[in-house]
Amino acid sequence: MTTSATQRSVRSLMRHPEQDETLNILTFTTHERYEHNLCKTGHNFYALNVGAKTWDTDYAEIPENYSIINELPEYVDFDIILAHTSDDRLQHTHDILSQTQGSFLNKLSIPILRHTHVLPDIRMDTNQQIKNFHSIPVNKNCFISDFNRREWGFDETNSCFIKHGVDTDFWKYDDSQRANVCLSVVNDWPNRDWCCGFDVWRRTVKDLPVSVWGKSPGFSEPAESTEHLRKIYNSSRIFFNTSLHSPVPTVLLEAMACGCAIVSTATCMIPEVIQHGYNGLISNDPKELRSFLELLLNNEQLAIDLGNNARKTIEKEYNLDIFISEWDKLLYSTVREFK
Repeated sequence: MTTSATQRSVRSLMRHPEQDETLNILTFTTHERYEHNLCKTGHNFYALNVGAKTWDTDYAEIPENYSIINELPEYVDFDIILAHTSDDRLQHTHDILSQTQGSFLNKLSIPILRHTHVLPDIRMDTNQQIKNFHSIPVNKNCFISDFNRREWGFDETNSCFIKHGVDTDFWKYDDSQRANVCLSVVNDWPNRDWCCGFDVWRRTVKDLPVSVWGKSPGFSEPAESTEHLRKIYNSSRIFFNTSLHSPVPTVLLEAMACGCAIVSTATCMIPEVIQHGYNGLISNDPKELRSFLELLLNNEQLAIDLGNNARKTIEKEYNLDIFISEWDKLLYSTVREFK
């Protein structure tokens, strides 16, 4: 080992992190609310500012341990690269590693962890997408659910999944009077009908009292803050979800934590989250969905009971402490197993 080697290169080549050691994680901004929760692991996240996606504070504030950088700082000894998608961010990851291999002094030899939130895009050739997905080399694959793991052709032998974590100390009931309305929260909804079910919503809620929030210019406005969004959940009796092609929307879990009575499409992994008649009402028939909305608009006690059970489900199945613990295990094991 030469004395001229940088601290980063030495650390990169000789990593044996202890379980309580803070890791330095190179990443890319992808899902603000999810990454905000991930920062509660206490590790240091450095998001390289490449591509079109930047952190949008309408969705979540930037945590103190999350830094947005334009280039790799020499003073940071990175332990792992976390790519939340398999698109251009993963290509940037491989570009970074290849560019730092030329000189020992600049060598960055760290594992790549791919964490996948999405499903294959049904608007394109899904078989080709899956093939391409498997062809990109990474050191470990993780998914947000067993459902989307299977959709990408993986199983427990070659991957893992970590359920969402919901901060139930933040997303909780307050003393607001709930309005008798059907609330929906979706960003860019009219333009994302194919995955978010805008047409299903329009056909279902005709002449019913509704409340719509989300960054959809010309149609709806986003909440002013997460505190404001919590107030919106707590002021609404019903939360109506019409997602068609998403494993599970984060807003659905947040609304459940705030005790909303859920009416939802029964797509993707939602039937794994919503037990019909216990913590919500689900169907893929617009007429039946409308009947559920009408039922809850006219039966406050049923809405309260469903909302209470929805809260219990989040507390048990989407516990933030478990989320943090599972992420710690995954991060440390990925670094330690890297050769």
